[in-house]
Amino acid sequence: MKILVYDDNPDFGGHQIMACRGIEALAAEPTTEVVGMINPANQKLAERLVGIQTLDADAERIHTLNPDLVLCVQGDIAQSTAGVRAARAAGVECASYIAIPHRLADMGAKLGALRDLRNRRLFNQPDRFITISESMKALLIERGTKKPIAVVPNGIPAPPIPAIMERGATTTLAVVGRIEFKQKRQDFLVRAFQARPDRFKNCRLMFFGDGPDARPLDRMIADVENISRAPWSNDIEAIYGMIDFLIIPSRYEGVPLVMLEALARGVPVLGSARDGMKDVLPPEWTFAPENADALAAAFSNARDDGIGKIAELQMKVLAENSIEAFNANFVRAVSGQ
Repeated sequence: MKILVYDDNPDFGGHQIMACRGIEALAAEPTTEVVGMINPANQKLAERLVGIQTLDADAERIHTLNPDLVLCVQGDIAQSTAGVRAARAAGVECASYIAIPHRLADMGAKLGALRDLRNRRLFNQPDRFITISESMKALLIERGTKKPIAVVPNGIPAPPIPAIMERGATTTLAVVGRIEFKQKRQDFLVRAFQARPDRFKNCRLMFFGDGPDARPLDRMIADVENISRAPWSNDIEAIYGMIDFLIIPSRYEGVPLVMLEALARGVPVLGSARDGMKDVLPPEWTFAPENADALAAAFSNARDDGIGKIAELQMKVLAENSIEAFNANFVRAVSGQ
């Protein structure tokens, strides 16, 4: 079976990481040939796919490669649509691997409601969909999808055996990942943390990452003693080893890899009651988006019962979100089994 993977997104994020893991699993199958068409500006993706034949994304050339299946990597429904159209024109089966089928209006996009109307037809152009959680499947159906939908939960590598670390008197809360206020809401978290000093007594807040709003965040916290930011580091074990709680205050997400990574290491996670966070976390560890009081209450809940619940969550993530489980599920879903 010859599979052409098409991704014309210039950015490299969590969905691209999962797509790469899936592509590698497909390429390891003895009866499968995998070829990639990627955006030439996406150097991180090109570097990650070492060993996989890659071409510059050119939808008009898809028919010349004569694939049996075109797998389009779509962060949202508007991405990689050129590949979907080209596959349809060539009469080749097309599967979409999609992470975030949210409404643009809910994501705060400019002219979001109008663009949602224009994009409505896109939800039935692929022959089938592969998505990352039951919530995302339900959202695809809500958006009008009539095509088959398979769910393949994200997978993460098993963490190493952690070193025993001494914990100080200060509780460390952290946000890990891209700094971008519109979606990730780091600005809300800073304001909520500062507005509730009684609820966050003896706590410090740390941000690990870079992004378009890194400089505005730095200005917000420049004179705040117990809030700091560190640039992104590939040494994630060091990051998770120094924090007590991970916070995900996003307006929307798919299934955040940082959430799975933290839980797999026994770090409790607080998240807005949306999407993958709502699917995975105990309800009392979630909070209404941009509600400072609800966030403070969720922190109190997790601090009080974290030890009792984190072990069960950790075992669940290690079993259901392993790389091995993801690889097997992804290969089956792409193969249509």
